[in-house]
Amino acid sequence: MVHFLQHEEFTHEFKKLAKKRKTLAKDFELFCKVLKMDPRQHIAINWLWESVEWKFYKVKKFVCRSIAKNSKNSWIRIIYRYMEDTETIEFSEITFIEIYHKNQKENHDSQRIKKNFWKDGL
Repeated sequence: MVHFLQHEEFTHEFKKLAKKRKTLAKDFELFCKVLKMDPRQHIAINWLWESVEWKFYKVKKFVCRSIAKNSKNSWIRIIYRYMEDTETIEFSEITFIEIYHKNQKENHDSQRIKKNFWKDGL
């Protein structure tokens, strides 16, 4: 079973994007169904997971149907944390941390991840 959680900043960003991108909610719902099948299919943010017990991933090409496909920067990026029960593979948790349009910024917010998920709270 997979549980989905959203960090409060992710929820705020999602609502803001959804106002401009009318298909975002439905597209995200479909994305979550696919993500359940293999949460590790996206790009691992390697520099973080050596010191932390969770794994962080970046989705570089999330497709939102309300963004023109011919646009140079038509992709939305999503950062999430994946946590799996090591004793049984029946439980896992995915926490969505950040969502942004590639036009808004070039890279994810490393400080947000450190602030909210780092073991020592750094």
